[in-house]
Amino acid sequence: MDCLTVQLVEELQGIVPDRGRIEAIVSGLRGATLPGIVEYGCLRWANRDYIPPLPSAIAESSLGLAMREVRSELGLRSSGPPKSPMRRLDEQPVEFHVVESEEDLEQEELSLFLLRFERSAKGAGFSAQAAARLHAALHAMAENAVIHANAPIGALVGYRIADGLAQFCVGDVGIGVLASLRTCPDYAGLSLHNEAIKMALRDGTSRFGHGQGGFGFRQVFKALAEQWGYLRFRSGEGCITMDGTGLDSDTGVESYTPLMPGFQVSVCCRVSENAPVSPLA
Repeated sequence: MDCLTVQLVEELQGIVPDRGRIEAIVSGLRGATLPGIVEYGCLRWANRDYIPPLPSAIAESSLGLAMREVRSELGLRSSGPPKSPMRRLDEQPVEFHVVESEEDLEQEELSLFLLRFERSAKGAGFSAQAAARLHAALHAMAENAVIHANAPIGALVGYRIADGLAQFCVGDVGIGVLASLRTCPDYAGLSLHNEAIKMALRDGTSRFGHGQGGFGFRQVFKALAEQWGYLRFRSGEGCITMDGTGLDSDTGVESYTPLMPGFQVSVCCRVSENAPVSPLA
């Protein structure tokens, strides 16, 4: 396999601390998916001694160059100036943004980033309504990462567009869904990461108490309605994926993964059932 996917990230995590074997695999990579490169950044942050930088084939690709524009410990550079403000609303094939605080949620830079995502989705063939729902879903997930994660560094947000496809990811290395919910007495009995993720997907679930707001997933589900969507929610040792329409928070495929700090969300929508899943999956 020469493409960095979330499945490969899990495999690499499973062979830590064998750095020599990991380096041999990573050095042979020639491409990456958006979820793969975001989860790799989270993995590298947590295992800096064993997980090497990505090879130039990825770092110099369109995806890598877009990631290098932002300064983030979850990205390809952690020093230097922050991303230069982009005042235009041009369609973009791929773009990243860093959200570090609740104040950032109100900044013009994030608003313009979200508007470029919405416009780019429309350019890829999505209706105005579907693109607006994707915009709202990405904003909800960025907000979730800031309000609930207690992350030591900012959340990394990215989107990628292709003909008939729109995808976004949000990754943080905060306390994760289980620990976040367990700070509330209403959810103190939770013990499994997958159980916590499924609980967070329900309306009205929040670390502030049942019925006191929520994690914002209803916006995500609305964005996927009739859009042949795919979701991946990963936190701690848990992962839940959902596919298709008629999504429900109590359904989905559960899997168990190596322990990863924080919460990583990936959403991919298609304009039609026949639109290809690659190259964004």
